[in-house]
Amino acid sequence: MKTIALIVAAILSGCGTTPDAASRAEAADEPALERDTAELAQRGLVGSSLPELRLLATPAGREMLSRVVACALPRGAAITAITRAGMPYSFSGTVGLAPDWATHAPNDEERRRVARCVRANGHGPATA
Repeated sequence: MKTIALIVAAILSGCGTTPDAASRAEAADEPALERDTAELAQRGLVGSSLPELRLLATPAGREMLSRVVACALPRGAAITAITRAGMPYSFSGTVGLAPDWATHAPNDEERRRVARCVRANGHGPATA
């Protein structure tokens, strides 16, 4: 849960945060996830741009991407991203707080709405 809170903070601010010692012990790749989440906040959710990010490479990253997409895109909308290794992952929208994020970077208000949604629904299952 601490990882999710830190990553949501990165989405909200558009820049990474420094995790505390307990969080670093939980996940060694957390700083990379924070950087990639901050990077995600600066681009669209287009599947072709996502393999550059480490989010697809780890279960925690895919979980976070799943939550972001679920909050950002409306029900019925989905994205599929293929890792550099050729593994496809699909992520479905449900809430629709930033529907245009599918094609371009969100504005500040959209990032705030999605960050609140991800925090509120942080316990939900991944859809990837």
